[in-house]
Amino acid sequence: MTTHELPEEPVFAFTPAYELPDEPQQIRIVFENMTGYIPTALVALTLADAERLCDRLNARLGLDREAWSRLVARSMAAGRGDPPLH
Repeated sequence: MTTHELPEEPVFAFTPAYELPDEPQQIRIVFENMTGYIPTALVALTLADAERLCDRLNARLGLDREAWSRLVARSMAAGRGDPPLH
């Protein structure tokens, strides 16, 4: 993750690692307009469990799965140098 200064009211979301679907999933935090992620100590045993956990955490932030998935996709695209998704 590159070093950035966080805005006053950052927009962020929790996301599964999405690395190996058959392995436990670390929960990560991504920020809007920032590449990379911040790891957490949270882990779910399956991808489905991880997505449900992220749904619950992100709902408290006012984000449904569609909204947090878009934020995660933009963060991942920015890290690869791809154009951002809308």
